[in-house]
Amino acid sequence: MRIHVLMLFTSIFPSIRTDICSHCDCDFLSHTVVCNRPSLLVRTVSMLPNIQQLHLNTLNLPQPPHFLFHPNLRVLRMSRCGMHEIPASTFLPLPGLEVIDLSNNHLETLPPTVLRSLKFLRVLILTNNRISNLDQLAWILSPGVVLEQLDLSGNPIAIATSMTVFPPVRQLFLSDTRMESVNETTIMFKKLPGKCEKDVCRHIPIHNLNVSIITTVDFSTNRDLEIDSGALTVFSNATYVDLSNTRLPIGFEEWLERKSRVKSLNISHCQLPLHEDTWTACGQFLHSLDISGIGAKRLRFSRFCPIRTVFARDNLLSSVYIDAVSIESLHLERNMFSDFPIPPLGVELTELHTLSLSHNLMTSLPPHALQSYPNLQHFDISNNQLSEIDPQAFPSIGLGLISLDLSSNQLSSLPHPILPSLLLLDLSSNTISHLDPHFFTGLPMLQQLRIASNPTLFSRCPNRESSCWSDHLDELTSLVDLDISNSGLEFSLHLRHLRTLKSLLLRGNEIRVIDAKSLPENLRTLDLGENRVQFTSNFSKLEHLRDLRVDQNPLRCDCSLYDIVPHLLNQTQISDPLLYYCFSGSWQYPLLPYLASVKPCVDTTRNFYSILITTFVIAFAIVAALIGGFLVYRKYAERANFVYKRISLVESPVRL
Repeated sequence: MRIHVLMLFTSIFPSIRTDICSHCDCDFLSHTVVCNRPSLLVRTVSMLPNIQQLHLNTLNLPQPPHFLFHPNLRVLRMSRCGMHEIPASTFLPLPGLEVIDLSNNHLETLPPTVLRSLKFLRVLILTNNRISNLDQLAWILSPGVVLEQLDLSGNPIAIATSMTVFPPVRQLFLSDTRMESVNETTIMFKKLPGKCEKDVCRHIPIHNLNVSIITTVDFSTNRDLEIDSGALTVFSNATYVDLSNTRLPIGFEEWLERKSRVKSLNISHCQLPLHEDTWTACGQFLHSLDISGIGAKRLRFSRFCPIRTVFARDNLLSSVYIDAVSIESLHLERNMFSDFPIPPLGVELTELHTLSLSHNLMTSLPPHALQSYPNLQHFDISNNQLSEIDPQAFPSIGLGLISLDLSSNQLSSLPHPILPSLLLLDLSSNTISHLDPHFFTGLPMLQQLRIASNPTLFSRCPNRESSCWSDHLDELTSLVDLDISNSGLEFSLHLRHLRTLKSLLLRGNEIRVIDAKSLPENLRTLDLGENRVQFTSNFSKLEHLRDLRVDQNPLRCDCSLYDIVPHLLNQTQISDPLLYYCFSGSWQYPLLPYLASVKPCVDTTRNFYSILITTFVIAFAIVAALIGGFLVYRKYAERANFVYKRISLVESPVRL
């Protein structure tokens, strides 16, 4: 695959004709090219026939590039490119386009015929441009084309008249477009100084929108938008409605229950009059509802409500009555619950798999709290005031929890529940001082354990030789991620047995010496930042380690750093002397310059023993030679003192 482009790096480099895959991301499986380098200046694009998606994002493109004929391109995205205009002939060489994304540019209008040749066009995204006059958009499409999605969100629309005609579209997005009011006949936009301020030139007749085919309506984030009850009737056939951050009329709940066909409704942070501060409405086809931030104090859903997903965050809820057995996901974060919500007597929410109660006021988890949620998989009760969890809060059998978040509470101890399916457990930011030795026995499948920011976690483990709860981590045979940061740990844990562990976070403790022999051999990420580490050893044995952080440690400027040099040089902030430094004597030095000259350690102890042994052997040999020589001398000394004399053959004369 080859696309010809002109590259402009700096003024000293000439433009060159090159392969885009040298400078962009090319995915040959999805037939996609993604270019997002601001230095890349694209002028002409030529592609092989199998390319189906081209993404040109965050480039410097005052105008679109020139495309050579390519009928197989389906998706074209040119976002954040600074484009001010689109020539009428831009898409003529790309007749197969289905999706065009021109968001986050500086476009004020489109040429009338720019889309006319696109017989397969389905999605047009123009969000966050500078379109203010809808009368300048002629929307001339190819005959028979009906857009699936038209997104004009984030444009400062100020001018629209009865001559404004929208193309036939099923999903219309007008979020944050300065809408002022909507009723059964008209959409009115706000006045904009310097533009036409009369009502006649800032409104669109509703019948110009082809509302009979619209299935999705998004008027959200128009904060002063007043929606009339008549407008609700006009859009009753829409199945997805987003009216968040708007003003809803009296009678909205009645419309929802009796007239709407909506399946997904978002009215979060709306101004809505509620009867007795209670939300009870439920549409006949409603599956997803977001009523966050509407000021509700009570929530009720009857048994026949087909609701599946409810977001009721940022309210004043202190009680809920949920009899809707179809509910699957319930989000009640940031409310006023002081007691754990339990369904009515005899009701089991068998379909509920996600329950979030974070940022409330609960102080305990009572017995059998989860008994009414037999199929719960994700339970979040973080950021409460829990100081106690009853040992019988979790059923002894049958509960299939996958994730459990108890972080940011006041727990000092925990029961040991049997949760055979649990994969993630978050106990961080509590006051846990001890864990039962059998705590990990009931968590055979646990993969992620977060127990950071418990200052007294190792208060009963004064040193490495003493008995400690961490000795039982070997029961977690599937553990992949372990976070014990900011927990007062003063010694290196022996975790060699955790063969599946890939990530270990020990930041913000009091560790002084770290020996890689005690760490899992398959470890990939190790964070030792903000400790008291002076020496490291045997890190060459961690062959799979890819990310090592030792910032803000009083490292010694010696050969012990040699094994971790490759990991340190990969750190983006290694040149910052406030984060990475080492000590020689009482002097502190930036770490990066020292790494260039560090050499491996020489084992002087081993050399000493070698020299000692050699000296001993030589001395022994000398002594043995002396003793042997002495013994030989003693044995042959007498023979050595006898002197043979020649016998005279002629006798000398003797005087008589």
